[in-house]
Amino acid sequence: MYQKKDDACYASEIAGFLQKDLIGENHVIYQPCSLENLKENSVLFLSKRACEDGFDLSRLNGFSQLFVILYDGFSQKPSCTYIISSQPRLDFVKVLYRFFVKELVPGIHSSAIIEKGAKLGKGIYVGAHSYIGEDVSIDDNTRIGNSVVISGKVNVGSNCVIKSNSTIGSEGFSFVTESKNLEHFPQIGKIIIGDNVWIGANATIERAALEETVISDDVKIDDLVQIGHNCFIGKASQITAGTIVCGRAKIGDRVWVAPNVCIDSGVVVGDDAWLGIGSVVLRDVEVGAVVVGNPARFLKQRKDLKAMQ
Repeated sequence: MYQKKDDACYASEIAGFLQKDLIGENHVIYQPCSLENLKENSVLFLSKRACEDGFDLSRLNGFSQLFVILYDGFSQKPSCTYIISSQPRLDFVKVLYRFFVKELVPGIHSSAIIEKGAKLGKGIYVGAHSYIGEDVSIDDNTRIGNSVVISGKVNVGSNCVIKSNSTIGSEGFSFVTESKNLEHFPQIGKIIIGDNVWIGANATIERAALEETVISDDVKIDDLVQIGHNCFIGKASQITAGTIVCGRAKIGDRVWVAPNVCIDSGVVVGDDAWLGIGSVVLRDVEVGAVVVGNPARFLKQRKDLKAMQ
């Protein structure tokens, strides 16, 4: 969804953009870099975690034209150019967007299929071989990758990202036993996706059986995630790779779901909960709880909630 720009800027431009005081020489900056691959005339960040882990700032001494966005908890200061930040990782991301990346130009690839009746807003990008069904509506500035299928009654909000090979609106896995046969329960509901939602590659979101599958504003869904029919995902929750959310599960706001979690049908996860890696969640999870294991068990209550509120 992004392409690197080959432009250059000065350290003072970055400091001015972030409204920070520049300390050191005003070098030209050509690119971002990481701690693992330090380069002259680059910008990087040193986070709170690096500070807590005791990162040795003398590692930067051999670089005279390096520019560091430095966490304000460091007692020592580097010999190269730097600015002080309370949230260096966030500021680094802002710098990337402003100076070093460009977004895809809006447009619909010639091989994409947009059915008559589909409603598309302004500034939308649709990649190669994607399919948009007749009952789909997509709001402004949403970007859809290659070979994405969106079918059935689906409303997608504005400023969303749907990465390649994802399927939105497929039939839910719901069968009724009749003698020796299994009869499929028709899935005739809809999917509602809010604004600023990120849906990763090869993700699947099933339409509701009768009502709605809801992905609320600012939700971020990683690659290879399965969201079952009639699920509800609350605002600003993050669901990471390999997770399965079974039908009718309800996840609250700001929930963190670690990789390879399985949430059973109908389970309710409270706001601000954390589900540890590989957890199998068979029972409801209280607000702010941290659960881990198979089956998932209560580990502790988050202590940082008051500071966040």
